[in-house]
Amino acid sequence: MDLAQAAWMVRDLGQPVSSVDLEDDSVIAGGWNGLLKKWNGDGDLMWSVQCSDRIEAILRIEDRVIVTSGLHIHCIKSGEIEWTNPLEGSADMLAYHGNEIIATSSVYDIEHCDFMESAVWKFSLEGIMISVERMDERPWFIDASDKLVLGLGRPRCGLLVDGVHKELGIESPVTCGTASVDGIFLGHADGTISSLSGEIMDKTESSVDSIVPIDGGLIAALECGKLVSRSLKNGENWSVAGLQIATHTIGFDNLHWCSRWDSLSGLVEIRDNLGKLIVSAKMSRPRVSDSSGNRISIGFDDGQVIVWERELFQRRLNSKSIGQSAINSTLAAKLRSLRK
Repeated sequence: MDLAQAAWMVRDLGQPVSSVDLEDDSVIAGGWNGLLKKWNGDGDLMWSVQCSDRIEAILRIEDRVIVTSGLHIHCIKSGEIEWTNPLEGSADMLAYHGNEIIATSSVYDIEHCDFMESAVWKFSLEGIMISVERMDERPWFIDASDKLVLGLGRPRCGLLVDGVHKELGIESPVTCGTASVDGIFLGHADGTISSLSGEIMDKTESSVDSIVPIDGGLIAALECGKLVSRSLKNGENWSVAGLQIATHTIGFDNLHWCSRWDSLSGLVEIRDNLGKLIVSAKMSRPRVSDSSGNRISIGFDDGQVIVWERELFQRRLNSKSIGQSAINSTLAAKLRSLRK
C-alpha cells in the first residue's frame, strides 16, 4: 500500500519537523529552525510564525498556542507572538495545571555528557512568571491531568508530585511515561515499566524510550528497536523487534503506527491490536507523530507533514486500485527509462 496515496493531506513545513500537534479540525507543526505553522482540517494555512529556535513542545490552551523554542517559551495568539520569556538552558516540556502554564528547562554539560541542572517554571496565561524551582535532576515526563507529576532522572530519580518528591522503590531513572484512564505508567533506563505507585508492570531487556496507552494496557518502544504490547491483566500481548524507533502512536481503529529509521531511510509500520502487520512503507526519515479521533499525523525530516483520515485510509486500504496504481507507476517509469 502506498501510504502517501492514502493521505488526507500533505503539507510542507519547509524545514525538518520537530513537533506536531493534531486535532480533528487542525494541525500545528513546528520545525528545527523555529518555524511554526497551523493548517485547518481542509489543509488551508491559517497562520505561520517564526519562533526563536527548534520547537520542542506544543500546548494548546483555548485560543492560545504555547511552545518551547530553543531557550524560550512563546505564546501565540491569533497567529502572532503575544509574549516571550527566556528560560535557563533548553526549553523542554509543557503542561497546563491550576490555571498556570508549566514549563521545564535543562542545562546540558558537554564535558560530563550529562544534564547538570533543570528547572520547573510557572507562568500565568498573560506571560507573568509566577515561580521557578531549580533542581539537579532533569524531568523526562510530565502530566497534569490530576496532580502535577514529573518523572525524574538522576540523582534522585522517582517523582515530583505537586512539588513533593516521591520515591518509587526503583533506583533506575525515569526516561518516559504516559497517562491514560488506566493510570500513569513510567518507563525506566534499566527497562523497567512501573506504575505511579512503584509497582513493576514489566521488566524488558532495554531502556524504555517511550510508551503509548492502549485499551487496558500499553505499548512500549525500547531503545533496541523492540516494541512490547502489554495488557494490564494478562501480561504481554505481542512483541516485535526492528530498526530504531523514532516515534509511535495509537490511531483510529486501535491501529498502532510505528516509525523507524535505519540511518538511510525511514519506515512506517501499521499494526492491528494483535500485532499483525497491516502496512509497511518506506518514507522519508520520520521524526514525530500525534493522533486525535479520526486522524493521525507524522512529521518528517524532509519537512513533510502528512495527515491520514480514518474513512479515506480504510477505503484505500480495502481498494485493489492502490496496488494496481503502484504497478502501473513502476511500469510507466520503466517505459520512460527505455525511451531515454
